[in-house]
Amino acid sequence: MSGRDYGPFWPGPARTVPFFRALRARIAATVALLAGGLAWIVLFLAFLAGRFAWYQDLAVVLASLVVVPAVVVAMWVSFGLTAARRFRRAWWGDHYL
Repeated sequence: MSGRDYGPFWPGPARTVPFFRALRARIAATVALLAGGLAWIVLFLAFLAGRFAWYQDLAVVLASLVVVPAVVVAMWVSFGLTAARRFRRAWWGDHYL
C-alpha cells in the first residue's frame, strides 16, 4: 500500500476534513445543548418556579426534558444519515447510486 492509497473506506485527508469538522461541531453543540438545558432547568426551578402552580412547573421541566434531547437526536440522526451515505458510496461505488 503506497502512502496515498487509503483503501476504499478512507477517502484520504482532503475529503475527511469536512467530515471531522462536522463531527466536532456536533459534539460541541451536544455538550452545549445538554449543559444549557440542565442550566435552564436549574435556573427555572430556582428563580421562576414559585410564580407558577406545581403542575405548570412540572410541565415546563418535562417540556425541557423532551425538547433538548429531541434537538440533539435530530442533529445526530442527520449526521448519521450523511455518514451512512458516505460509507455506502465508498463501499458500493458511485455507479450503483
